[in-house]
Amino acid sequence: MGTWGPPLRIARRTTRRHLGRTLLVAALIGLPVFAATLLGVSGRTGNPTGEALAQVSIGQADARLTVTPYGKLQTVDEGPSLFGMPGPAENHEKPVRDPAAFDPRPLLPAGSTAVRAPSEMGSADIKGPSTTNGASVIVGEAQHPLAAGLSRLDEGRFPVAPAEVAITPSFAKHLGVTVGGTMQDTKGRSYQIVGLARPISQPANWWIFAPPGTPLISLADNPEIPWLVDLPAGTDPFTLFPVLSDQGLHLLPRANIVDPPGNYSTSVAPYAAMALAIGFGILEIVLLAGTAFAVGARRQTRELGLVLSTGGTPRDVRRIVLLQGLFAGAVGVTSGLVLAATTLVIGRQLLEELSGSLFVGWQIPWGGIILISALGLAAGLAAATLPAISASRQTPLAALSGRFAATTARTAIRKPAVLMVITGVFLVLIGSGLLAAELAAARNAQSLGGSPRASATPTGPIALVLLGITAVVSGLVWMLPNLVGKLAGLARHLPLSGRLALRDAARHRHRTGPATAAIMMAVAATAAIAFAGANSTAADAATYMPEGQLGNAMVRFGSDSGSVPYTAATEERIAGQLPTERVYRFGMIEAPGRPVGGHESWLSASGGPTGTQADYMGGLIVVDPAYLDAAGTDGRKVADRLRAGDAVVPHAQFTTTGTVQIDGFSRAEGPKTLAKHKATYAGPYPRLTMFQDQVLIGPEAAAKIGKVGTFAVEYDLKRLPTDDEITAVDRLLGHDGLLVVEKGYQDPTRKLLIGVIVAAAVVTLLGVAISVSLSAAEGRADLATLAAIGAPPHRRRSLAAAQAWVLGQLGCVLGVGVGALYGYTAHAAFGSPTFAVPWLSLATIVIVVPLFAGLIAWALTRSRLPMVARID
Repeated sequence: MGTWGPPLRIARRTTRRHLGRTLLVAALIGLPVFAATLLGVSGRTGNPTGEALAQVSIGQADARLTVTPYGKLQTVDEGPSLFGMPGPAENHEKPVRDPAAFDPRPLLPAGSTAVRAPSEMGSADIKGPSTTNGASVIVGEAQHPLAAGLSRLDEGRFPVAPAEVAITPSFAKHLGVTVGGTMQDTKGRSYQIVGLARPISQPANWWIFAPPGTPLISLADNPEIPWLVDLPAGTDPFTLFPVLSDQGLHLLPRANIVDPPGNYSTSVAPYAAMALAIGFGILEIVLLAGTAFAVGARRQTRELGLVLSTGGTPRDVRRIVLLQGLFAGAVGVTSGLVLAATTLVIGRQLLEELSGSLFVGWQIPWGGIILISALGLAAGLAAATLPAISASRQTPLAALSGRFAATTARTAIRKPAVLMVITGVFLVLIGSGLLAAELAAARNAQSLGGSPRASATPTGPIALVLLGITAVVSGLVWMLPNLVGKLAGLARHLPLSGRLALRDAARHRHRTGPATAAIMMAVAATAAIAFAGANSTAADAATYMPEGQLGNAMVRFGSDSGSVPYTAATEERIAGQLPTERVYRFGMIEAPGRPVGGHESWLSASGGPTGTQADYMGGLIVVDPAYLDAAGTDGRKVADRLRAGDAVVPHAQFTTTGTVQIDGFSRAEGPKTLAKHKATYAGPYPRLTMFQDQVLIGPEAAAKIGKVGTFAVEYDLKRLPTDDEITAVDRLLGHDGLLVVEKGYQDPTRKLLIGVIVAAAVVTLLGVAISVSLSAAEGRADLATLAAIGAPPHRRRSLAAAQAWVLGQLGCVLGVGVGALYGYTAHAAFGSPTFAVPWLSLATIVIVVPLFAGLIAWALTRSRLPMVARID
């Protein structure tokens, strides 16, 4: 032949003749291309950058101007940014203006246009069909052209009058209203619904669009009011920025959103993990598709033999098989791209719901798409490389006779591969240890008032872990063919079908090795997810703070929107709706003249290691000692000190003088000392959310300081309440969700683990299906011989099932082992107190999935096989 022309025609015709095999390989290549393209485009579109980010941030304006209550703001060296807001120039600076009542337009250059930017300003309670419903309120001039792009109008128009609103379609559906209808707030005021609209972010939530001056909410408590500004032509916003900053106004130019200032360093760990995932994904494709190509090459052995017998060279044979790989890769890449584009267009609404953001314009990462397409084509060629080399080495006589060469090389495990596995495990253990050490250091460095759970993602340890896992996987892939050969020694302990399956796998380990490696890598990924879920759950369970004691119900009261004020009558009516055995109240000491919820009492510890006032601060909670008596040994110790009249502090360092200083605080007046009280540390508190870093005091001692107002009530129940009882309480309170029943930590990973098992089963079935089909192609003559000497018809089914079980079992066991390395790292990264092992999931993967693969192979394999002639 000598040129690429004849091999190209033969490869094209073979690809079309064996369309099923071509589509299988194309699907293996196209699926990652489809997934990567879909996730890349939807992810970039849902999280826009550049001009698209500016559009959803400030619409068509030149800049966003934020009015603060302060007279002067801090200097920002790197320039204004969308991701930061400077504070006042001096600490503890008192407010000089009400941002909601301040008009910044006189401070802007002549010819400027400024309108109130639509922004979330609070929430409002709206009367619903059965209970009161809270919805977030967006206040601003959404109808103005400068605000175009900040929200999407589905029907009607945006409101302009104080008694007009637009709401999201989801809220309108819940209320049972349409455009032209009305709704009422809890104060009896009616509002006409003039439109249905959604914000760009979280469009499925309940939102209300209202114009400035709406009576729905008060803007007095909002410290920042944003405006959209259109500057005259030729105005440099960067020269205007410091002038406005000196007057307490923050100007964010559009250019700083499109191209954010500053040099923000990021960890390389996420990119390293992404590169590792892409690399392993390509290797997975090559292994599975390569095995599938081996099926094709073996089944067209006679055709390739004809090429050799008519003057073709081994190079021509290699070209034919490689071009088939290129064709399959091209079909897979093209199909993946077309399917991704179709899904993006047709499934746009679903993708918006999943991403929680409206798509304002497609942002296509062309570089990433070109790269993944090139990788897909390269994967097709790489998958065909070994089958092409194997096919070119056959003699014309062997190829024309349809005989396949069996592997007779020695099965000694390669020492470099073993060394790679050992080294990789060592690196994973070292990296995980360093990660755990940095996590412990981060915890120790936290302040007493901080979160009890820290996270640490240092680049060095993570790089060690990724390098170690790469070495382990590479070593196992390298040694797997010979490891399969070694396992053939166990065949004598198995029934006939098992012996035939193991020996066939050893003879043809050129295909069983890659297929098992592909199963191993896929199962490793699913096992890693199972380990990560188990350790994340263990960490969450260890740091879980219950709302109340197990089996009890709690209601929090207050004067804020979304809650109800406390009254003794309300408490009694709730108790009557539930199987209540006892009621416990929790209160706060009211500052003089101010109700609970509007003005809290705060504590700061006096004293400290150097005799100066420490920085520890916490709220003052009034609690009945009888409640703590039921909370175990720790609770009884605290209860004893409360009965003695002491205030009990959460940490020994909280008080070093035996007293605490009780301060009242308000934004207008600042801190004000109310009293000092005897304090003691009685040991760790019961693990309850409301007690975390708070100072406790008994009702008798609190009454001597000031009036106690109840902010929460816990109902000690005889049993868990029914759904009807909970609904009755919701209707009584007029709100859903105010009654919280403490059921302990609820594991959220059950559905995830089911998905993990399903994914492991699917990939295992795919790998064994390819390998078993290849075995059937290569062993047809052997099976015919077995039938000729008296083997029953079901022997072929039993052999296929045994082959599927052997490959699935070996791949699942090794995959779980590799996944355990990920799991050990997850144990350190998530801060799990122990190395949590998801035994049920792993047992299902290791035992049930291989048996299921064998059962499927048994069911789908024909018992009878036509007799074929044997030449050898």
